[in-house]
Amino acid sequence: MASAALALRVEEFLGLDATQFLQRLTSGYIALTGERPGHKQLAAWRSGFPLIQAVSCRLPSGVVLAWEYRLPMSNERIDLVYVGRSAAGNGAAVILELKGWRQARAIEHGLVEADGELHQHPELQALNYQGKLVYCHSACRSFVLGACVWLYHLPSGSLPFSYLPAFWSGQTDLVPRFLQKYIVSGSPDQASAFLAGGYAQTPRLLEAIRTNFEALRTGTLSALCAQGFGPSDEQQRLLAEILKVAESGQRVCLLVRGEPGSGKSYIAILSLLMAFNQLNGNGSNIAVLGYRNNRLLHTVRRIFRESAPGLDATIWFYAPRQGPGLAKGDPREPGFTRFRLVLCDEAQRLTRSNIRTILHRAPAVVFFYDDHQILNAEEEGWTDTFIREAQDLGFEVRPRVLEGIYRVQGGKSYHTFIENLLSGSQAAGEHNFANYACAVFDNVSDMIDVLREKAARENVRVALVAAFTESPGDRHSPRSKSLANRRVGYPLASGFELYRGSHLDIYWLMDERIQYPSFWYLGESNALSHCASIYGCQGFEADYVGVIWGRDFVWRDGAWAIGTQSEDTVGVPSLKKLMNRASSGDERSHTLALKLLTNRYRIFLTRGIRGTFIFCEDDATTQHLKAVATP
Repeated sequence: MASAALALRVEEFLGLDATQFLQRLTSGYIALTGERPGHKQLAAWRSGFPLIQAVSCRLPSGVVLAWEYRLPMSNERIDLVYVGRSAAGNGAAVILELKGWRQARAIEHGLVEADGELHQHPELQALNYQGKLVYCHSACRSFVLGACVWLYHLPSGSLPFSYLPAFWSGQTDLVPRFLQKYIVSGSPDQASAFLAGGYAQTPRLLEAIRTNFEALRTGTLSALCAQGFGPSDEQQRLLAEILKVAESGQRVCLLVRGEPGSGKSYIAILSLLMAFNQLNGNGSNIAVLGYRNNRLLHTVRRIFRESAPGLDATIWFYAPRQGPGLAKGDPREPGFTRFRLVLCDEAQRLTRSNIRTILHRAPAVVFFYDDHQILNAEEEGWTDTFIREAQDLGFEVRPRVLEGIYRVQGGKSYHTFIENLLSGSQAAGEHNFANYACAVFDNVSDMIDVLREKAARENVRVALVAAFTESPGDRHSPRSKSLANRRVGYPLASGFELYRGSHLDIYWLMDERIQYPSFWYLGESNALSHCASIYGCQGFEADYVGVIWGRDFVWRDGAWAIGTQSEDTVGVPSLKKLMNRASSGDERSHTLALKLLTNRYRIFLTRGIRGTFIFCEDDATTQHLKAVATP
């Protein structure tokens, strides 16, 4: 699969004129991303072409230029990478970040204002790319790596640089000298290895937080970027806006909407930690981060507690049955705790009254949400609900959207495939997502064998998730191997006999405080002896995820339909009750149940970073999934 929009040897590149170059790069860009380049992108390529030709003519033949190189561990693209051989005989790759800005000035929080727009400082951008290659690219462990920024319209010193070399207008002669420090000759083998490279290590969010906790806590963005864990350009802008709003003390409500894998949880945690470093408390509570998912909450608290004892107290549950909660309490009471900044992850799962209570907690409130991940009937985290409640309390409301997809390696193309699949509009065999594994299995044992092989051969994390069907779970004995806790095997609480003779025995995760952190954070998911329900996988991730598609959401007569089985009694009314009412002809229940089922499977199908494997318990649905998922 292509990893760059255009990869050419120096001598090939020098033989092109501007029109030929733009045609080939545009065609490759469309094939790589599935999108046409915008006018600004085309203008940047056009203005950079003669400069890159002037640089490249001074490099040895055989050196490869990779334009719009897509990092294998994310959907970020590097403007240009030169690849060849170093003086020591190793592979060598140099990142060249190109900026055609006419005006630029550095401002706060790692941003620059360039030609009237806010952007991440290009040094942080290039450092982040370099760090991702160092830590996460399979070929680059043996490569010599370099990075620089060329601001080819700006006079020298227009922006401050501390870690990487910067080149300016009129310095065309200096760029090839820098490249020649790393690359002394072309090397087809090294170039092929670089372009074909994949993951060497998965940047799992929870592990990355633990590993980089000190840099996160102190807000050292350059250190984070150098380790390949820095924010993207759009994430940097959002982070800076959150901190600026919190510093101002103004009543502002930021509504941050993003698809699965867009970085909502990452920005929420980074904002919390940087707020403690950058805001002056003046005796007041600074910041707090809220969750509804108690499985994710206990996992994040454990990471915080191990990394900075006491800081785990800044992670709050929204509305626990007992004890204080971020969305509980009476703002009129003197003991009502207030902060300077409140951050709410998974805010789509809040009720209207929850939202209103939280808005009383701080002048700066940020809701991170995706209303396509609402799970139950009483959850009201829709855009219009946030806007009405915030405006009613006098907040300035600022809607923001995270456009990027950073977790799922299939990127926008895979997400588009999932949306088309769940809407019933995906044509058989017509999809285009690169660098992502997706397969449908006739036999659950075959799927589990593939997951085991992936875990062993690639040294990665795998996990099983399952529809909340067949068994209800035993909350009184969460770690027992009771009939109520068995999800795959024989017998099952529902009487379903699909797994008779399979010799499988797979149980629900039930213990939020112990099982879930061990499963997702410490890697016990690789045992494939347990599976997570929808309530235990939201907010989590693994390299490869096996989805056990239940009998609750089935394909019938060319459309998705409500199935015959559910054990989901969470919510008022629960999905199980909605499905029962729908079967009796209640149209409102039917519509809502289908929406909630669609949301559940959207979440299931976007937990895998590198791949998603599916086994379906309904034959007709299996055949449909195989038809649309097989290219």
